This record gives sequence, C-alpha cells and structure tokens, in this order.
Amino acid sequence: MQKSPIFDSQEINGRNVETLVQGRKARVKQTGQIVDLIRVSDHGISVVAFRKGGEYFISNMYLEPVLTLH
Repeated sequence: MQKSPIFDSQEINGRNVETLVQGRKARVKQTGQIVDLIRVSDHGISVVAFRKGGEYFISNMYLEPVLTLH
C-alpha cells in the first residue's frame, strides 16, 4: 500500500480510507465549512478551529478530510 502525500490512509475491510490528520484541513459534512484540525483523537473527538475564530470540539464522524494542494 502506497501512502498518499496528502492524506494518511488506512486499509479497512479491504478499502483504503483517508483519515483525519492533525494540522491539516477537514470539511464539516453537514455545513460544508472548512476547518483546521488542531488535535485529532483516536477516541472520536477532534478540536477544530473555524475561520471566524474559536476552537471547538466536534465528533470525527461529522468531519471528512479535504484534499489541499499548495
């Protein structure tokens, strides 16, 4: 399995699944907002920073990794 330079990926049930990585960006599934991942926990909760300011806890199941090329 070759790792992508953008995401860390895991193989789950024979499929490659992109995972959330601290310091990168993610999208909130319900609203489409892009947030910065401050801390990612294996327990299912992440700390995110919104563009307007403030850091908040949010469940990992409401986030998906964003492909960013810079």
